[in-house]
Amino acid sequence: MTAVANNDMLTELLIAQMLEEDMRHLEDMRAAEQLQLGEALRTSALAAGRFPKRSHPTKLGHSDQDVALEILSAEVIANKDAVIAQALQHQEDSNLVASRQYAQKLAAAEKKCALDAEFARRLQQALDDGDEDVEMRDAEHILDPEIIDEIMARDMNAKGKSKLSAPPKGKGREDLLPPPPYQEHIKEEEGTSPRLYPTCGICMEPFQATYSPVAAARSANSSARLQFGTHLPCPMSHAYCISCLNGYINSKLDPEGNGGPSQNTVVFPIRCPECPVAEWPEGIPDEVAERVLSEKGMVLWHHQKLLDSLPRHYCPNPRCSALVQLDEDSDEPQAICPSCNTLICVPCRVIWHDDLDCEEYQALPVDDRSPEDQKALQLIKAENWRRCPSCSFIVELTHGCNHITCRCKTEFCFKCGSLWDVRNKRCSREPSCDLWDDEMLLEERERERERQREARRPRPAGPPPAYAVGPLVPRPAVRLQGGNADLSWMDDPDVLCTRHWFTKEMIGTLTCQYCDAKLNSLADLRYHLSHVRSHAVYACCGRFFKREVDYDRHRDSDFIRFGAHEYTIHRPGRDD
Repeated sequence: MTAVANNDMLTELLIAQMLEEDMRHLEDMRAAEQLQLGEALRTSALAAGRFPKRSHPTKLGHSDQDVALEILSAEVIANKDAVIAQALQHQEDSNLVASRQYAQKLAAAEKKCALDAEFARRLQQALDDGDEDVEMRDAEHILDPEIIDEIMARDMNAKGKSKLSAPPKGKGREDLLPPPPYQEHIKEEEGTSPRLYPTCGICMEPFQATYSPVAAARSANSSARLQFGTHLPCPMSHAYCISCLNGYINSKLDPEGNGGPSQNTVVFPIRCPECPVAEWPEGIPDEVAERVLSEKGMVLWHHQKLLDSLPRHYCPNPRCSALVQLDEDSDEPQAICPSCNTLICVPCRVIWHDDLDCEEYQALPVDDRSPEDQKALQLIKAENWRRCPSCSFIVELTHGCNHITCRCKTEFCFKCGSLWDVRNKRCSREPSCDLWDDEMLLEERERERERQREARRPRPAGPPPAYAVGPLVPRPAVRLQGGNADLSWMDDPDVLCTRHWFTKEMIGTLTCQYCDAKLNSLADLRYHLSHVRSHAVYACCGRFFKREVDYDRHRDSDFIRFGAHEYTIHRPGRDD
């Protein structure tokens, strides 16, 4: 802003100088015209034989244009004087602002020197008293809050005569000075570039960085100063003011605002609001929290951290799954869920087994421990679900990559179930699985289409016959008949026959012409035709045939495209 104002004043001064030169040029032209007129009159008198006794300078009359030029000349001179006065005034104001900032910088340095001197005196006194094991990390742990408040409240211009000098009375220059100095640039020394206060990454407002924002705010003697803040020890050293950082941590510790810890959610580690998880997985340490949170906040911090360090157990009843506190050191192997009153076996983490003790129960295979477990495991395999390796929670992948984050904050690979390497961003198994598994997503889409077709099937009238619930076995992929029956030729333009109307409609519209199913991509269409069981699929020589009779007619024809019938698929449907 100062540079722009200086440029504007220089521009106005240059314009005034140019106008002044133009006015001088006009006055010179007018004087030249007067001389020329006098000389012409003198020459005319001599030519007529008359010799005037005295020659008076001839003056031209003042026209309206001359008067306007004189007025304009006076205005130009006045504007020039005003610009020069404005420049002098601006320079004086700038000197006042710089002097005020330098004085405040000196006052802050003197207060820091006073704090350091008192801190050194207390350290020496502690050493003289023999307290060598005292914990001395910074001045805020050694000095009393009253001493810090007294030093920070001193007026460095009073020289010990009074506490704080009263504001000057009468009209002064204070109304001409800018707002507090944090709105201006801070110049470290002559010739260096200006530096601004750090900006909070949440509210985007400037703040004053300090080691302990809580202690600095407690000892501050003015409410007009900037908020205090600090830098997190993350790789990017992100900066936040005390209000935003305090609110962010409290939103993690007490999301419901009831003043207590969260018992159903794992909170720690509390990560940086801007850093990715892989760059700083450690989260905000305790020493930073002590410098930001209040005493009540630190009580909640340690309480929540204690809860997160304890093992979490959930009710094994599938209709409940509530968080249960189990006493593992107790001799009593039974516990009761407070939500559903289910009797729980503490060592086995399952519903109480009446006929078996814990050793006999754990010796059984996992699939044979209970009929419900057997059905659940069969359903998990049939639906291609996964269990969390930490809390055994069942997870379903509907879309996205194989990187799964469970509700217990455990990260694992959905494809193989191994833990996820957060730092290297890959599966911990060797060799690691791919981040994206298109085949698994295509399989899930085909399963969903099968379920929709089953739901649309007409049901027979009357009550359903009695039957026993058997194991849910996943449907095996149907093998296609023929030589190259993997349908990979659908991507080969040299094999695919796009002149055939049935094949052209199927490939061009990405619609199965057998069942009118809309597909998302060519890979989805290929997977559907390879695994569908509700209708027949006939293909040969890069073509698809709608009916079996068309397929047989092609096989019996003399026209052979590749010298022999290649890429043959003959697979009847489930209802055929």
